Amino acid sequence: MQNKVLLSAVNAKFIHSSPAVRYLKKYCDTQIEGIDIAEFSINDNINSILKRLYNSNAGIYGFSCYIWNISLVLSLCSSLKKAKPEAIIILGGPEVSYDSADILSSNSYIDYIVIGEGEETLRELLCSLISGKGGIFNINGIAFRTDEEIIVNPPRAYIEDLDGIPFPYDSFDDFENKIVYYETSRGCPFNCQYCLSSTIHGVRYLSMDRVKKDIKTFVNAGIRQVKLVDRTFNCDINRSVLIMEYIIGLNSATNFHFEIAADLINERFLRTVEKAPAGMFQFEIGVQSTNPGTLSEIKRVMDFDKVRLNVIKLLGFKNTHIHLDLIAGLPYEDTESFEKSFNDVYFLSADMLQLGFLKLLKGSGIREKRSEYGMEHHDFPPYEVIKTSWMSYKDILMLKDMEHVLELYWNSGKFRNALSFLLPAISTSPFNFYRILSDYWNSKEYYNSSKSINELFTILHHFAADLYADKLDSAQLSLLNEYLKLDFLLYGRSGSMPDVINRFDHSSVKTKISEYMKSRLTDMEGFESFRNMPMRELLKHVGYEVFTRDVFGDVPEAREMVMFYILQPIPNFKNPFYTVVPLEEINEIQIIH
Repeated sequence: MQNKVLLSAVNAKFIHSSPAVRYLKKYCDTQIEGIDIAEFSINDNINSILKRLYNSNAGIYGFSCYIWNISLVLSLCSSLKKAKPEAIIILGGPEVSYDSADILSSNSYIDYIVIGEGEETLRELLCSLISGKGGIFNINGIAFRTDEEIIVNPPRAYIEDLDGIPFPYDSFDDFENKIVYYETSRGCPFNCQYCLSSTIHGVRYLSMDRVKKDIKTFVNAGIRQVKLVDRTFNCDINRSVLIMEYIIGLNSATNFHFEIAADLINERFLRTVEKAPAGMFQFEIGVQSTNPGTLSEIKRVMDFDKVRLNVIKLLGFKNTHIHLDLIAGLPYEDTESFEKSFNDVYFLSADMLQLGFLKLLKGSGIREKRSEYGMEHHDFPPYEVIKTSWMSYKDILMLKDMEHVLELYWNSGKFRNALSFLLPAISTSPFNFYRILSDYWNSKEYYNSSKSINELFTILHHFAADLYADKLDSAQLSLLNEYLKLDFLLYGRSGSMPDVINRFDHSSVKTKISEYMKSRLTDMEGFESFRNMPMRELLKHVGYEVFTRDVFGDVPEAREMVMFYILQPIPNFKNPFYTVVPLEEINEIQIIH
């Protein structure tokens, strides 16, 4: 048998990377030679993946299995076994750990399954397969078949000293435009019944010395983003603060993404985040529901009043990206209850509100009680909920449509000013707004095709004018126009402005604006690099737009304003750099010929 081992990961997207296969390789490398890794995405052609697997000349193949890739992995393994019958195929990961006997029974081309935490188990299994030493009946944490039956060995104890697991990355040559994943802990202190972490009791940590060493490696390598897979990064609040303080001290451009429980945040945590440079940290906060009965049933401990207060404080710093999660389809949550949960979270105005749908994961407590909850789910991964005793499939479909327009409008970040004006102007709740907007999309059959950014601006304008003519007078529609114009210049900027947006007639002020740009604008901070540049060249770098209302402050005064903005983005600026000047000030300029 060939001794070469290939550990493969099939990621959900090209920008993702797999920490699992790297941890396994590094741990097994200490005793086994000839281990390689290969990464693909679910969007790759199956024949191209199969060709690469076959041409690797491996004798043993391992696959890391999750809800997003299990169907493709099983198809690959079936074909690989036909092309190479002598190959040994090993599966591992959460999607095969909870029904390993069934997986083996249904898929004769799978030889072994590694159950649960895989480092020690895979190393023992590979040593046995390659050297023939140590019987597989004595390896805890595996399932396999004999000629007569399928055997599931006793479970393996978790690795207590995580520092014994080597740093998973040899180099970062293949990580351009990709996210690097990293863990400083394993396990979770909470027992949320929809999550597989509830099956692992207790939290194990890397030492602080090890964490600091690893983080410095990422920073020195210039990694764009490191996403921690710790289930609750701040469950040990003091430890999380020390890690963030260390990152701040490195003064790097690397972004670190953390999943946190917002109600555990204390003043020290807040003070630390407040002093971080803009863009250094981003936080993902799983709210899931604000219904007390739902939270109790799923055993999720959360104080939403504390969550609300702390999220508002974090957003107030204006230096971090805040991502909030909701889950539709949980027990005791009907559409009325979910509407309240949605509104509670939306009103926090986070950078992103992800409306997800319950997935009944293998091994989760909620899946075990699905009959009690009247839950039906898809039989195929990711096992998403179809209906519950509280929500019909029609309700789920309605929320799916809402989720689509929420992604396009709020979560895209490209309509913030228009939406922040429009919802109060028409006096409706966020939930009701997105529900009616999704109904409008259905009535116009907009869901049938993708939409350009200009089309999205046009649709939102028509939606407001068509459905809310009784609530928006001409002055408010004019103000909406100005906010849409501002959003387009800040976030859209894809070719010409949509025709539906009314623009100021610049011809009457063009000469004065040109004179202002040459004589005064280029003396302002941010525009100095364009000083002494001929006007024709200057206009290639700086654009301008006249607004009929001052929509740049908290109160939109009836005052004509000129927005000057740099056409090409500046590094480290999330939005286009711009300044605004009252048109009356520009009109006072004396033109000297």
